Amino acid sequence: MAASWNARRLRRRSNYWRSAILLTAAHLDVFTWFGSRRLKARAAAAHYGGEVDSWAIFLNALCSMGLLRRQRDRYFAAAITRRHLTGQARALLLPDYDAWSAWANLAGILTTAKRPPKQKPFATDRVQSARLLQALDVHARKIAPHVTRGLRLKETETLLDVGGGLGTFACVFCRRHPRLRATLVEHPNIAPLARRAVRAAGLAQRIRVVARDFTRENLPGGFDAVFVSNILHAHSAIENRVLLRQVHRSLNPGGQLILREVFMDREHLGPPWAALFSVALLLHTPHGRCYSREDIRAWLHDAGFSTIQALKRSSPLSFDPDGILIARKSL
Repeated sequence: MAASWNARRLRRRSNYWRSAILLTAAHLDVFTWFGSRRLKARAAAAHYGGEVDSWAIFLNALCSMGLLRRQRDRYFAAAITRRHLTGQARALLLPDYDAWSAWANLAGILTTAKRPPKQKPFATDRVQSARLLQALDVHARKIAPHVTRGLRLKETETLLDVGGGLGTFACVFCRRHPRLRATLVEHPNIAPLARRAVRAAGLAQRIRVVARDFTRENLPGGFDAVFVSNILHAHSAIENRVLLRQVHRSLNPGGQLILREVFMDREHLGPPWAALFSVALLLHTPHGRCYSREDIRAWLHDAGFSTIQALKRSSPLSFDPDGILIARKSL
């Protein structure tokens, strides 16, 4: 019994090491570099720099994790690694690498009450913002078709996407509804990335990108629908009340707000992922946290929305923790 307990303890302790090794490999794009080639540790040192012995130790660890294979002194990527840890799949890991140092400061944030003065990375680092947005885009491309199938946008002509990132949802909405035209409002640091993504999707004529910090400037108006996805958790309750009042003003009479968010229970104890995510938000935002269904419904009523539909799942996908509330402005 003691031996098995110690074995479990060692496995738990080494999970952090495994994560650090995997994230470093993803950051350096080691698996893409290997591709289908069989290479020695010397080749890695020549390509990346550093000592051959250090690279051999690192590559051996990746072999122990089942991510690389070795025959004699040559290493090569396992089939599952080439399939799941290169290209877009690799992008999912990069934001965790970028957040590494922030997690080391959790104790300091808890004991000093000094949270970041600006939202990280969107207001602070364009390179890390691009990496995070690319990671979010990987999942959003899979989630968005489920979201749009559950919405009534057939008669909608104008849609405002608040903080829409690379425009993934706006692009899917416009493709499904040929009459729809969208305006995407994003932080000035992000807007150029959004414009590039919209052009690449061939939808620049139907999706307008506006560079605006909506926490400081008013939203444009005259829309049949407003889409707000995963914005509220980055801001304080006071900021969210102000934002939802702005959204209400932006809507035409009878228009709908489509609110996609991580919703917690009344006691803010679950679901577990949301409780953990709230801790991550301590590290990256001045005032963010996840909020309960009851919190957000109260804000919507205060903002003037007359009808709020029952909460439903954003999608059936296992990696999508979000729900959707739809609120309407009176005619």
